[in-house]
Amino acid sequence: MTRGASPSAIQPKPAKEAVPIDPKQQRHLSTQGAKVPGDAPNSAKGGKKPAKKKRRSIFGMIMRFIGCLICVCIMLGSVGAVLLAMYVVQVTADPEGKLDLEKKKDEQSTIFFDRNGDEYTTLSGDVSSLWVNLSDIPENLQHAVVAIEDKDFYDSIGVNFKRTIAAALNELTGQQLLGGQQGASTLEQQLVKNLTDDNEVDYMRKVREIFRAIGLSNRYSKETILEAYLNTVPLTGTIQGVEAGANTYFGKSVGELSLSECAVLASISKNPTGYNPFTNPENLIQRRNHVLYEMLNQGYITQEEYDSATAETITLAESKSKTENVAVSSNNSYFTEAVITQLTADLKEAYNLETDAEAQDMIFNGGLRVYTTVDPAVQNSVEQLMLNNTWNGDELFYALWHEEEIESDIPVGAEIKYDVNGLPMNPTDESASSIFAQDDVPVYTDKTNQTFKTGTYTAEDGNEYLTFYEEVRTQAAIAVTSTEAGHKGEVIAVGGGLGEKTVDRGINRAVVPHQTGSTMKPIAAYCLALDDHLINYSTALEDSPLYTKEGKEMLDTEKCLQLGLSLDPNDPTNQARSDVWKEWPTNYGGAGGDGAPMLIWDAIRQSYNTIAVKVGSMVGVDYMYDFVTETLQCQWINENDADLAPLVLGAQNRGLTVVELANAYSMFTDGTYTTPHYYTRVEDYQGNVVLDMDKVTTTTQAIEPETAVIMNRLLANVWTSPGTANGMKPETEGIDAVGKTGTTSDYKDYTFAGLSPYYSIAVWWGYDKPYSMWGVDGSRGNSGKPTQRAFKTLMEEIQADKPAANFYTNENVHKYQFNTSTGAIVSSGGQTGYYTDDNLPDSSSASLLSDDAAALGQLTADALASADPAA
Repeated sequence: MTRGASPSAIQPKPAKEAVPIDPKQQRHLSTQGAKVPGDAPNSAKGGKKPAKKKRRSIFGMIMRFIGCLICVCIMLGSVGAVLLAMYVVQVTADPEGKLDLEKKKDEQSTIFFDRNGDEYTTLSGDVSSLWVNLSDIPENLQHAVVAIEDKDFYDSIGVNFKRTIAAALNELTGQQLLGGQQGASTLEQQLVKNLTDDNEVDYMRKVREIFRAIGLSNRYSKETILEAYLNTVPLTGTIQGVEAGANTYFGKSVGELSLSECAVLASISKNPTGYNPFTNPENLIQRRNHVLYEMLNQGYITQEEYDSATAETITLAESKSKTENVAVSSNNSYFTEAVITQLTADLKEAYNLETDAEAQDMIFNGGLRVYTTVDPAVQNSVEQLMLNNTWNGDELFYALWHEEEIESDIPVGAEIKYDVNGLPMNPTDESASSIFAQDDVPVYTDKTNQTFKTGTYTAEDGNEYLTFYEEVRTQAAIAVTSTEAGHKGEVIAVGGGLGEKTVDRGINRAVVPHQTGSTMKPIAAYCLALDDHLINYSTALEDSPLYTKEGKEMLDTEKCLQLGLSLDPNDPTNQARSDVWKEWPTNYGGAGGDGAPMLIWDAIRQSYNTIAVKVGSMVGVDYMYDFVTETLQCQWINENDADLAPLVLGAQNRGLTVVELANAYSMFTDGTYTTPHYYTRVEDYQGNVVLDMDKVTTTTQAIEPETAVIMNRLLANVWTSPGTANGMKPETEGIDAVGKTGTTSDYKDYTFAGLSPYYSIAVWWGYDKPYSMWGVDGSRGNSGKPTQRAFKTLMEEIQADKPAANFYTNENVHKYQFNTSTGAIVSSGGQTGYYTDDNLPDSSSASLLSDDAAALGQLTADALASADPAA
């Protein structure tokens, strides 16, 4: 197009003529007319040919592959390093504090000491361990362990890589390629294994152990690590640590060990079974000598010391024979278990612990030092007595076997499942335990003991279930407390069951409450009445029931049940009838009750219920209840017992334990009462006070000293006819004793409580599930003589070596003669009584001190009173 030409002047170019192309002709593309920047117009013939593709060399390919491989390795290495770091952090983390060596000091056995300060027993969880400071461990023992276990200990970082690699190669190849048969573990590694219990059989365990050992070495000094190792090294059985080992094997503290004995302890950990001092002494001697040889080679001992130590005979401490204490084949005595029970409650209260488990973890693993009140000799006497074969070749406590029902949860007609012992199991019991307890004796209907005797019962849900039967025997419990000044309230010994004690944490009947019967009469009614001058030694009261049928105050519950009537005394139907009421109380065997006068001294020795209840009604129920629950701290007496029958006659809902009963009688010396306790203080292993019983126990003047003396003398009459314990006074020369018998309603329980200037003892005899002993096995269950024999036997044995001693006396208590019919003071004859001048019988006369005839009568009466009618 020409500049300036008009559009109409533009003429279209003529179309090109299509020229046929020869198929054989070479084709090419023309770029003519196309302008390419920087290029001149090219014809088809004048254009450049395409460049040829270069070939890659093999070397370049290899280098590139290596570079990529290196990159991948770096990335994988980085990931691996991160994962390894995470693993190290994980395996060295110690959320449970197992590798906290300071905390580990607290996790050790607890020691109980007796009242003389000697070790009584040791408690522990899974192991027995007693922690001692490194400074208290002989250097010979420290050197022996280092020499035989880890000679590079002081220079290593917690791991010996040379020994580790050598041990690994040796194990992988099965050949000793490097070194000899040597252990790879350092002391740090062994300590880690001991503390963590990581015993998995895999190669990663060793990796975990290595990292943990390095971490341990970084955190603690070598001295701290060695101390921890020596205190946790496992020895034979459950013995852990060198102090426990020294005590067990040599009967001494670790600080007293000789060089040879130190080498012995260092030898055992290699193979506790193979080098057990009691079972493999020959192997142990060889190992000990090897340890001493290593000590010599490493310069810890001289040749002379080596020769002397290898020549020394290994002398082991004598282990306790079972014949020394055949009453206890379990770990703990009944006294120990009573302490555990009390200590659990005290720790929970003092440290605001929520569960028993927390408190008992402190007891079994807290390294406590508990200073108990036990007298081992007395405890042993109690245990021997409770074996029940100590009365003229017969049982002390008669068995009186009888059948009892056991209600199961097995529906009638359902399939019965049995345990490994062939005993039926409750299907709804989460623990799937047997219906029968460990000591139960099942009743069978056949001689081969294959078919259980069964019955049925209807439950509250209206369905019928199976009843099984067991043979049960009577049981017994005994407690001994101190009556000596300065030691009152201290529990000296307890027996919680008859026969050999075979299980731990079973039933301890010494701390289980039982109805007391008439042993309750002096505790509340009589002593409080004397204290308030409501009665005196020879007060005369009418021997008659407090409630009469005509008064309609006491229901005959048996009659009401037979007639299907209410047991409510205020029920209109009962009030309208005259045949559902009874006289109450009545006396044992139907004695007395005819309205004749009876003196207090006679009522106590014959245990008349009528007089006791009248005295109790004079004192008042509220006063007696407060005295028993607050002053005497009897924890099982509750508001349901706030009545005359429980507080005077001992017909309580639960009752008293023999410990509470014995301790209550201890006030009949000087009138003081101290809270019963099994220990005086508790410390940790460093001597810091954990519990101080001085801050918990209280001592009160429960009754006046004069009252205590008079009450004591009233209880002395029980030994003479017609006293209920006639002829059963302990024969201990120069040591007096007093006491009181007790029988509950329907003869379901028998008790005896008494004291001397040294001890107060309470005895209970009955079935665990109350059941009348009357008529069982003839007449053997018709009296409480076994409890009296137990008291007499035990008191004679534990006081055999005691010097003569008298009960507390008070200058305000005087002896006067009284008329045994009227109770009035007489100038001559009569019986000896004990009075204060402000509480004499109304018709009292002059003091015997100025009446020669009366004095002679007094001497005669005293002689008669002290005579043994059974002699």
